[in-house]
Amino acid sequence: MIRKIGAAIVKNNQLLVVSKKESPDFYMLPGGKLEDGETELEALQRELKEELQLSMSTHVLLGSFYTKSMFGTEPMLLTVYKVETAGDPRPDNEIGKYKWISIHTKESTHLGSGITKFTLPVLRKEIKL
Repeated sequence: MIRKIGAAIVKNNQLLVVSKKESPDFYMLPGGKLEDGETELEALQRELKEELQLSMSTHVLLGSFYTKSMFGTEPMLLTVYKVETAGDPRPDNEIGKYKWISIHTKESTHLGSGITKFTLPVLRKEIKL
């Protein structure tokens, strides 16, 4: 099983999603795999810095979600934190592009299941509270 960490970065009811250069039409949460010995938060901080040159200022655990990898059939455990960052994203070589999507979007074709089946529903409930 693959274990990944994801960042839900929300500004003005918009969620930041990224695509990899090798798969520019498919979007996922910023984040990635944990390295040996890393905690979830250490991995998240590292991934945000590497991929988008962002530093995490606050974080809240949204939860964990079992799904399949977007680029394969292997099962995956995705743990998502809602994080606040300062500044604008500056993608590195690995990230093809990024965009902000409404948390109320109905689009699902090009979004990973970690976004459509877990993160967006949780964020929508949070706003209604």
